[in-house]
Amino acid sequence: MRSIGIAAAGAIAALFFSWRAAVSLTIAAAVVIFSFLVLEKLTERLVPPQEKKGFRAVLPLLLVTAAGAAALGIALLRWRGFEPVAGMAGLSVVVLAIGAELLRRRKG
Repeated sequence: MRSIGIAAAGAIAALFFSWRAAVSLTIAAAVVIFSFLVLEKLTERLVPPQEKKGFRAVLPLLLVTAAGAAALGIALLRWRGFEPVAGMAGLSVVVLAIGAELLRRRKG
């Protein structure tokens, strides 16, 4: 939830530059957030034993990651209005959220 909040704040801030920057940041942030969630779910499935095992249990998660990467690739290659700087800022939202979580845990 923290990374979604950071992405939303970043998109609102990017609106002051241009709507293209806000959309670029949102696309990149969505791809990273979904990929991180997939990684988290894959890790949860590997640690405790699950009733569903094998490739079929992981396939939906991998499809979400592939679709997100494809969407980012299409935006990078086909949309001339994609703002690379805003896209890079969007890619860093999960890192910022993890950093904020680490700081919160140190204080608490």
